[in-house]
Amino acid sequence: MPPQPHRDHRHRPITAATTAGVFSLVLPSVCLIRLYTYSGSLLPLAYTCILSGTTFLFYGYDKLQARNQVWRVREVTLHTLELLGGWPGALAGQHYFQHKTRKTAFQIPFWSIVVGWQVVWWAVWNGGLTIR
Repeated sequence: MPPQPHRDHRHRPITAATTAGVFSLVLPSVCLIRLYTYSGSLLPLAYTCILSGTTFLFYGYDKLQARNQVWRVREVTLHTLELLGGWPGALAGQHYFQHKTRKTAFQIPFWSIVVGWQVVWWAVWNGGLTIR
């Protein structure tokens, strides 16, 4: 029998954090759709997508650096990107790369940032904060 090709099937478990992360994407998604409907501007969506994509790439790069045991991305850099609005990309990066998921000292600021952004999006939804 010929040898089977090697496939890298990493197990990415669905955890409580993953579930909470998916639910945390609902309000921002609805708000971004609502903002586009009312203003016709794609800027908030583009900003969120670009920053999230950048943050996702930083998580992947940091994971690669961790595997190679070389210079890493500073945690404050990752948290700054999250705070600026790239937390959805951080959430995806944590799940996809299985990176920074067990370090409590990292997770507490991360989830605080996610909750903070939920408050911002709740204010946008209720009209208390207008983005133009």
